[in-house]
This record gives sequence, C-alpha cells and structure tokens, in this order.
Amino acid sequence: MNQRLLYISLKQGNAASSFIQYLKNHQVPLYNIRFKQQEITFYVAHFHLPIIRNARRNYYVKLKIRYATPNRILQKDIVSIFGLLILLVIPIILSQFVWKIDVQANTVELEDEVYQYLTDGLAIQLPVRRGQFTEDYLLRQQLMEQFREFSWIHITKQGSHIIVAPQLAPKLSVPKKATKKQHLIASNSGVITHFKISSGVRKVDPNETVYKGDTLVSGVLERDGKHFVVDAQGEVFADYWLESTFSIPRQVTLNVLSDYGWEYKWNWEQLQKALQQQSIKPLKTIISYTPYQKFEQKTELIDEDEINTFVLPLLHEKMIRSLPLESTIKNEKLLHVTTDDDTVKGKVLFLVNENIAKPRPIDQGE
Repeated sequence: MNQRLLYISLKQGNAASSFIQYLKNHQVPLYNIRFKQQEITFYVAHFHLPIIRNARRNYYVKLKIRYATPNRILQKDIVSIFGLLILLVIPIILSQFVWKIDVQANTVELEDEVYQYLTDGLAIQLPVRRGQFTEDYLLRQQLMEQFREFSWIHITKQGSHIIVAPQLAPKLSVPKKATKKQHLIASNSGVITHFKISSGVRKVDPNETVYKGDTLVSGVLERDGKHFVVDAQGEVFADYWLESTFSIPRQVTLNVLSDYGWEYKWNWEQLQKALQQQSIKPLKTIISYTPYQKFEQKTELIDEDEINTFVLPLLHEKMIRSLPLESTIKNEKLLHVTTDDDTVKGKVLFLVNENIAKPRPIDQGE
C-alpha cells in the first residue's frame, strides 16, 4: 500500500510554489511534475501523504488527490500464485470424499427412518473417503433386509453426493378369504426368523428348524378341553439355502470406468488481461472446470479368482428379482467352479429369507 503512487493536482500561484518548495525541503520526491496554464500536476508516493497534508494546512492550497492506479486484487507475487493453486487443489481434494447422503422416498417419515438407519444402524459417518464407502450391492442388501417393504433400492453417485432411492413393493390385491378355515404349514424347510400373524396359534418359535409340511400356525385354538376354529392368517419367514447353477462365456466385453474427476482449463488471455489491468475478473472467466468420466472397452477372460468380484453380484441381483416380494438374500456361498476354453460353470448357494407359510384347509375331524 505504501509503495502506491498518488496523482496530485493544484492550481498555480504563490501558495502552490511555496507548497512545492516545502515538499522539496522535506525530501519528498515528485515524479513527472508538469506545469500547465492554471494547474500543476505530479505524482508522489503514498508514504509521504502525511507530509502533503501538513503542507496543505500550512499554505491553504486546494488539492485533488487520487490513486494513480486502481487497487490491485490479483497481485503479481507468490501469494497470488499460491492462492490460485489452493483454489485448484482444494476442490480436487474435497471431491475424493462423500459429503452428503440424500434419501428420496415416498414419504418424509420413510426418508427419516432410512437416513436414521444409515447413520445409526450402519454407523456411516460423513465425510468419508469414496473408496471406503460401503459397496452398492452390500448397502442395498442391508437396507432390503432391514426394510422388507422395499422391492429394490436405487443408489446413484453424483460426485461427492450419494442418492439412495428405495422403491416400495407394489401393493398386491388381497385375495378373498376362503370360506373354509385353514392352518399355515411350511412350504419349505428352514430356520424360522420372524412372524407376521394376524390370527391363529403359533406352533413354532424363532430360530427353530422346521421341515416341509410342518404346521407353523394352527387354525384351531384349544382352551379348557374345548376346541375352537379361529382360522390362521399371516406370514412366517424363514432362512433356507437355495442352490443355483450358472454357465457364462469365459470371454466377456465390458465398459469399464477408467478415470473420472474434474477437468480444469485456464483462459490465459483473460488472466493476462487481468494482470495487465491490475484488476480481478470473475473466477469463472479465468478458470473453467467440468466433470468427466472415461470408459474403456475391455475384453477379459474370467477365471476362478474373479467369480467373487464379478459373477456373484450379477447372480445376486438375478436371484433377488426371481424371488417373491419381501424376500431377501442374506448370504451366498460358492460351491465349486469349473472352467474350460469357452465357459465358466459352477454352483452357488444363496441364503434366502422369505415367507414359507402356505395354507392347508382344516379337516372336519380336527
């Protein structure tokens, strides 16, 4: 600030001559001094402004003072260069983190419930590095196991922002109740996990192993030696292992995301113009940045080591779509894999949780 020049003009006269002589006596250097018909102009350093004010009060001269150059925001020094580098580096560093998770559900209450489960149940603390964030398929599996009313969960990543959009299972038309009363029996063997019963007498407990045909919920209530037909209605969920075989071509062609980030471009003409005029331009006129993604088409040969990372997620999604609503897949195990020149074959066990209750009419003698 003290090195900036001031442009000073004053009217000619005896007072002006005494004023200039006073400045010379106090060793104030005057630059580019000019004597016009009625005016004297010159430049002086801002550092000497207190002496100029004293001289003006002593000789009662009227001065016009202004800065010779406008205030420079973008300086030609190491501080400005360092600041510009920070402006570039900080967005790149911040883009490597996940800063926000947005839940988009049908109701505000459901959005709050899902977000609460993400932060408390799954202990997701933001910000978190993108590489350390839970994989999409695992996050989807955990949410669908917790919220059984979801049929699918869309997970979208937009830079450092992740959108979780659960999709509710379509409401099925409730079939008309049969006039004949019924029990609920097991349609498959498994380990009982939980119940959704509206009527009937429960005959099994959670974590109990049942076999196909066992009575899960009885439609007959026994009390004081008497039997009452109450009908059995509801759902009984159990875990069981489901075997699936697969056969896929060994050679596959994939579009793989090879690189992503932000692309920065300098407008050197605008920057040079700003430096010459010693003024600052809007940052967007000097630096432009756009997100980019690069995909590469790769042809790879699948081997046994890639089954867990490549094949199993695809089989998982295919299996979950083939199961009834409210079913979930808790785990999968690879039994064995065989490869030849053309195909990869194997068997996978899926730990499925679904409603295994099916109705059985109550016999007249029961």
